[in-house]
Amino acid sequence: MNALKLDITKSGVTITPDMEKAALEANALLYSGKGAGNDFLGWVHLPSSISAADIEAIEAEAAKLRAKADVVICIGIGGSYLGPRAAIELVKGQNHNLKDSDPQVFFAGNNLSTRAWQELCELLEGKDFSINIISKSGTTTEPAIATR
Repeated sequence: MNALKLDITKSGVTITPDMEKAALEANALLYSGKGAGNDFLGWVHLPSSISAADIEAIEAEAAKLRAKADVVICIGIGGSYLGPRAAIELVKGQNHNLKDSDPQVFFAGNNLSTRAWQELCELLEGKDFSINIISKSGTTTEPAIATR
């Protein structure tokens, strides 16, 4: 992997030797996998740790979903909600649902607004849809209510 170099000389930020030392120590701890929360570090070695077989399996599932659903509802909150949303908007743009989108993707579970649910139900009227629930614990209030 190529190293990324960041030039902050014009940012107005001064990095002290202590700050640089702390950042390097934090980076080493992260990559060692030994720090607090180390059971949540599956993302550290992505995307290089994804096998060709995993990519093929993901592409096969995506093809099945496209064939079945006009709409995909992604239920999640926080990182569960923002990760997929950021990826979709990176690839398809912020207004992807207004374009020719197969399938359309709507995000739910990030709030408890009855108005938002009413609008989503109206958008789903007469459409085939699939639901993707993303939750580490399954007990977070908003996604749990959205799922029910």
